[in-house]
Amino acid sequence: MKRIVFAGLFRRIKAISATLALLGLLSVPAGYAFSAPAETPEQVKEVQEILNRVHIGGAPKSPSDSDTIDDMIKSLDDPYTDYFDEEEWTSFQNSLDLNYAGIGMRLGQDENGFIAVEVFRGSPAEAAGLQRGDYIVAIGDKTTADMKIEQVTGLIRGAEDTEIAIKVKRGDTEIDVLPRRGQIHLPVVSGGMMESGIGYISIDSFSDDADERFAAILNVLKTGGAKGLVVDLRDNPGGILETAQHIAEQFIPEGILIHTRDKNGSDRPVLIQNGRTVTFPVVLLVNENSASASEVLTAALQDYAKAIAVGAKTYGKGSVQALYELNSGGVLKVTVEEYLSPNKREVNKVGLMPDVPTEGTVPQLLIGLHKAGAEQIRVEMERHLYRVNGFEFYDAATPVLSVDGALYMPARVLAAAVGVQLEWNDSVQGVVIGKDSSAATFDSASGFLIEGGTGFIELSRFKERFPQTEWTSEPGKTVLTVKGTGTAWGK
Repeated sequence: MKRIVFAGLFRRIKAISATLALLGLLSVPAGYAFSAPAETPEQVKEVQEILNRVHIGGAPKSPSDSDTIDDMIKSLDDPYTDYFDEEEWTSFQNSLDLNYAGIGMRLGQDENGFIAVEVFRGSPAEAAGLQRGDYIVAIGDKTTADMKIEQVTGLIRGAEDTEIAIKVKRGDTEIDVLPRRGQIHLPVVSGGMMESGIGYISIDSFSDDADERFAAILNVLKTGGAKGLVVDLRDNPGGILETAQHIAEQFIPEGILIHTRDKNGSDRPVLIQNGRTVTFPVVLLVNENSASASEVLTAALQDYAKAIAVGAKTYGKGSVQALYELNSGGVLKVTVEEYLSPNKREVNKVGLMPDVPTEGTVPQLLIGLHKAGAEQIRVEMERHLYRVNGFEFYDAATPVLSVDGALYMPARVLAAAVGVQLEWNDSVQGVVIGKDSSAATFDSASGFLIEGGTGFIELSRFKERFPQTEWTSEPGKTVLTVKGTGTAWGK
């Protein structure tokens, strides 16, 4: 029997040698179905022995002759303890590394349906003629009208080298395409230098090599003279604990990464040693889907005052799983510890509060850029697409409204673009942007309106109160520029 540890959390598997894992919220991708092979008495006995010995919540119920491994695991009432057969384990590893068989397209959803937000270069989707902005109206003989986005992606994914019939709507025309599924590998870590000299690195999963990729991009940014750094952990469900540890070492010279607490209450701290630091401000973007290893990194950088977090409260997965390769076949994932931050803050079922609470995908990024020291903000807006200081981001919200010849933008985006927070004022049925003597109130008489549950402000009225803003507009595209920013945290 071999043990591994992950960061969802897991500890890292070395040929399945003893390491830990924070597996987070990762699971077998939707759309996959497995026929579980018959379990042997040896497997059931081995699983019970491991659970009795290491599971943080204690022993499962004693199995009867008719009980299965699944019955035993369910008795623990622990969503993160699980058993994988060989096929499921392979799929799980692929989900951690963002590998899957599909067509290479990123989907979004708006009021008109499921839209192709991005078509990857060289992908089966591109080869079949799919384009960004296409709406997926049917897959095979099934309409997507009443589906959830998980159902759509589950139908699109499937066995490699198989075709899938997709009907898309492009403008007023419906088009049939027939892409052939292939292996798709999404970059786990990506980034570069944004305009205004701020580095941006997105970590989608704490995979086995994400720390090496992160370090490589960070070194390029340092060499290029980055003035600040935004690290995007939004929607990152976790991964390998050692990966989070090595990324933390880029910012923390030494100390405790996390305190751990096993079934006996023993603390076995995970340490940072021989780390380094950076000389520029660092901002972490987090949201309600930032979990596990994302929370480990966030908590450590907060506790050591090496970064601030912008966004929403994190998920609250403060447990550590170990992976055991069974002698009788299969892999068992077991919750063996809970963890606390370096300052012993609770994470499990609580989450982490950001230093700067901010709502909305694009507003979070804009506030992050301000806190990282950006001296100029430039936002190009097309339908569902924001290009912020040269980097593209999808947002389902409508970026610009045109009403009687006047242009309106979402109030939260405008507030974040000038680096301040927004609050609702019930008495005027409008919003207040900024604080104290610099606060500006917008109501129906001063360019504020609500459309589809989103508040918008007319651009010319906004500029009257915030003259640092400029904009240009042409059919299908609006560009907002804000100069004179750069209020980095800690300065």
